[in-house]
Amino acid sequence: MSLSLSRLYNLIVAKYPKPTARDEEGAALVAPLKLGILGAASIAPRAVINPAKLMPDMVQIYSIASRDIARAKEFAQKYGIPRTHDTYEDLIADPELDALYIPLPNGLHYEWALKCVEIGKPVLLEKPAASNSEQAEKLFAIANEKGVLVVEAFHWWFHPAAKLVKDIVSDEEQFGEVEKFEASLCVNHFFKDDDIRFKFSLAGGSLMDMGCYPISWMRYYLGENPTAAKSLELEVYPKDAKIDGFASVEYSFASSDKKKGIVHCGMKTPLSTLWRIGFIPKMIITSSKKDLVYTMPLWPHVYHNISVRDIATGKVENRSCFENGKETWSTYAFQLEAFADAVKGGKSTYLPLDSMKRY
Repeated sequence: MSLSLSRLYNLIVAKYPKPTARDEEGAALVAPLKLGILGAASIAPRAVINPAKLMPDMVQIYSIASRDIARAKEFAQKYGIPRTHDTYEDLIADPELDALYIPLPNGLHYEWALKCVEIGKPVLLEKPAASNSEQAEKLFAIANEKGVLVVEAFHWWFHPAAKLVKDIVSDEEQFGEVEKFEASLCVNHFFKDDDIRFKFSLAGGSLMDMGCYPISWMRYYLGENPTAAKSLELEVYPKDAKIDGFASVEYSFASSDKKKGIVHCGMKTPLSTLWRIGFIPKMIITSSKKDLVYTMPLWPHVYHNISVRDIATGKVENRSCFENGKETWSTYAFQLEAFADAVKGGKSTYLPLDSMKRY
């Protein structure tokens, strides 16, 4: 599907409201979810503010807090957010709020998500959910114990194209048994050197920031967790030896000695490596019968292609997948809709979190 200017506009502005169930007098049957935002992060408009415009009867961006109150007020005025709070503590304690969105730096995710969970507030939590596996296990154990919803914001998972790929590779009779998974998400100079993603104290690094996406793809489509990292190719970030600028990891799995998963990720990927791996995010899933190439799994709403090749005949089938009536919806919009549905439905933890495991 080509990316026209009008399609790009719709993706960015998110201007089509979603019809909502109403009573005989036209009032919404369920009050909108009042969502608060911790931090005036640049991802917030893309992740929740613009998507909320698609579903005004379902979600309201109600309040925001920042460590700099002037910045919070400026952000609120720019995006039409009704309320601001002087501190994060004041925000999460606001009885008017139904749930919180946390787009803080990686190293602060656990601390503030746990505070929300402890007072019973559902959380849409930017990935990675925590700085290490111990934190992640504790956070989700407490959330499960208290019955509080916590969703790690792997937005790609909520798009119909992701589910189509899962259906294809899960059909062993047609597709065959998966033997190899390989995925890449790499850039070179996309992030400035002073970006928080390069700060070790804030859980920065390529595997933590970029790598958690292809690792989550691998775990989802293979349907299991790797048991060991067999090999590692690493490029250290020149300005901090504790940070990986690029990493390529091969994983093994318990279900088969033949099965392997390879993940390439980088925020400062060497150009020679980038030329070899490719600039566009993609994954390749190979079985004894077929191979599948899923191009642009991170942002399928912008563009994607699912190419399935029969190894024996060489025949190639190209597919894409959009939901009728929601063709311009971003992955973030589908994610916000699912989160609001889960909160209003009173569900517990939406997905189990194993992706912070160290292999």
